[in-house]
Amino acid sequence: MKKIDIFEELKRERIDKEFYINKCGVLEKQLLEVVNELKKTQALLRQFLNENTPSSKLPFKYPSKEQSEKEPRPRGKPKGSNGGNKEAPEEVDRKISAKLEGNCSRCGKIIHRKNIDTRLRYVYDAIIKAMIIEVEEEFYHCDCGEFCVGRHPDIPQRGMIGYNLQTLFTELKFNFSGSYANISEFFDNATNGKIKFSPKAINDCIVNIANKLEHSYDKIESELKNEDYAYSDETSWPVNGERWYLWLFVTTNFVFLKIQNSRARRVLTDIFGENYHGGIISDCFKVYDDFAKWYQKCWVHLMRKAEFEAEKYPKKNIVKLHEQLIGLHKEMKDFLKENPSKDIRLKKKKEFEEKLNEIINYKHWCKEARSIVDNWLVEYRGHWLTAIEIEGISLDNNLCERKIRGCIGWRKMLGGHRTREGAKQYAIIQTHRQTWKHQEKYPYNELLNVIKN
Repeated sequence: MKKIDIFEELKRERIDKEFYINKCGVLEKQLLEVVNELKKTQALLRQFLNENTPSSKLPFKYPSKEQSEKEPRPRGKPKGSNGGNKEAPEEVDRKISAKLEGNCSRCGKIIHRKNIDTRLRYVYDAIIKAMIIEVEEEFYHCDCGEFCVGRHPDIPQRGMIGYNLQTLFTELKFNFSGSYANISEFFDNATNGKIKFSPKAINDCIVNIANKLEHSYDKIESELKNEDYAYSDETSWPVNGERWYLWLFVTTNFVFLKIQNSRARRVLTDIFGENYHGGIISDCFKVYDDFAKWYQKCWVHLMRKAEFEAEKYPKKNIVKLHEQLIGLHKEMKDFLKENPSKDIRLKKKKEFEEKLNEIINYKHWCKEARSIVDNWLVEYRGHWLTAIEIEGISLDNNLCERKIRGCIGWRKMLGGHRTREGAKQYAIIQTHRQTWKHQEKYPYNELLNVIKN
């Protein structure tokens, strides 16, 4: 029988124990790293997969199996339609004739003039034509010390950039979110080098335009508190690497932007005052509470929240809640399309209140549905049917969200602003451009008139 050395055995067991302890330590460290990565991934997903995520940040949604198996829709307009042709223009700037060759281009057959027919079609074209203007200026040194210089309505009093070019710079910057370097390169290329200004010169031009519009911007801000209602929304906006916020308000007459380093209530009170006499159409962000005379909360946000929960829990009656909200919203939208009178609105509002109360008072909602009922429908009771009573407003905040979406391209392409001054200049110019659009005017022509005058 082999003799066992107990000391050797203890030594071996101690070595094995140390090995497994070290191995467990390594595995524990790896597990912690995996858990941390999982938490980061979940946090990232919550930014994209939640009911408040705008459509611009949503990932692609692949069609369901049932949708993918359906026959694809034919491309183009349906048969019998007008084909999408534009109507004949009222004015024509140039007329030309396109002549046939003497022979058929395919078979070479001689074409006789008596067999030829004609037709009219319209071609839309545009050119960027460089124009360098030589200005002979009169000037006079007055005895009082004034340096008098001659003026001309088509020429700016100072600088080398004409009115039309200033307007083009502004449109390229704000309508297409182009960088100053790209704008400089574009004009250099389009004019064969005749118009070549540095990015700094273009930037200075934009700054001067913002300074000219600042007084009008302040006037629009002062007028907002006199408006009967305002759609409101806000989005994050980087300024010098810090998180600021772009606030956008849409009223009957104006679209107003303000970029602030705050998402707090003080932004609203600075603009509208402490007790705003009108109404606010918005989402359920808490800063709007107890601020205006009346509210209309956004049904799209409500239905988006219900849809998000219904997709997570398809076997619970949150699906039923989502369907009932969609049905009630559609019924109300169809009613508003009829443009009813005041008396009919008040009568119909009572009917919709009864239907909404039936949804609220249902006792068998699941936990997820009950959360939406309590935190949305009950919390903002009285703010969901205002559009039924008050004419001219909608059940959602889509108008404001569409306007604010026009700013997102700038944030994505240029990353917000590097300076506070740049953010303010953006708010000033974009307020005027969007207000002119809102008033069904052409921003280019309106800006050109402002710069000239």
